[in-house]
Amino acid sequence: MKDDADTLVFETTLDAPPEKVWRALSIPEYLERWLQPPADAEISVVAADENKSLTYRWREPGEGTAAEPEESLVTFEISPREDGGTWFRLTHAPIALPQPANSNEPVMMLAA
Repeated sequence: MKDDADTLVFETTLDAPPEKVWRALSIPEYLERWLQPPADAEISVVAADENKSLTYRWREPGEGTAAEPEESLVTFEISPREDGGTWFRLTHAPIALPQPANSNEPVMMLAA
């Protein structure tokens, strides 16, 4: 079961039509312009439903190691609004959180 505390959800409306928003999300050159991912991040498409949703797997060294980089899923959902604009939701959820070396439980604190 996924812990919602580990998930970032952002919703808004955009003045652009869904087709234009889709291009900004799905064309790598456009995505890099506004998202500006870290240079060492590996981003790959996991799922796509044209003009509706797009999910990327985001991998970067960060706090992880070269053998176990940090990974998360970034999902963009869009739908048309009656005014010609777009409803937009971004969901960023970790696949697995790194385990701390010391969980600071009472037993570990006593051992220190």
